[in-house]
Amino acid sequence: MIRFTLMAGSLFVALCACSAGSGTRGVGFTGIDGEPSGPWAGAGGGVSQPLGPIEALAALPPRAVSAPGAATAAAEAIDNGGRSPATALPVELLGSPLMLSLVEVDGRPYAVLRRPEGRRGDLPAGAAARFVTAVPMMTGCLAAGPATLQNRPRQIGAAVPLDCR
Repeated sequence: MIRFTLMAGSLFVALCACSAGSGTRGVGFTGIDGEPSGPWAGAGGGVSQPLGPIEALAALPPRAVSAPGAATAAAEAIDNGGRSPATALPVELLGSPLMLSLVEVDGRPYAVLRRPEGRRGDLPAGAAARFVTAVPMMTGCLAAGPATLQNRPRQIGAAVPLDCR
């Protein structure tokens, strides 16, 4: 019985070690309708698994800024929110393309929505309320307060404080 347990345990550890890696896939079942029987050696070296929104957002470094008061923290977060794919994650909210980024204001994280570079106009009607409800799915954190809209003279963005504990 001990020998069986040791064999099963070592097989489990070996299989777990095989799965830890760069997230590439390429070994499939053998003999079923042409599925691969070994690692894929085509262009790019393997099949990559696409990142989910939370992983993609986590891959972008948050901007760290400071604000003089709590009333201006959300406005500071919006001003520093990303608007390009290098600094923000493209998302769609209420049928409108927007950019989602993380900004830390005096150590407190904010999720920020802004229009992409080159796009003008207000955020869609109801975007603030929908943003608050979508924050857990977009960021993996809870909303720690209401959304703040920044208008000058148009709505340029929205920020929601995050609780990532």
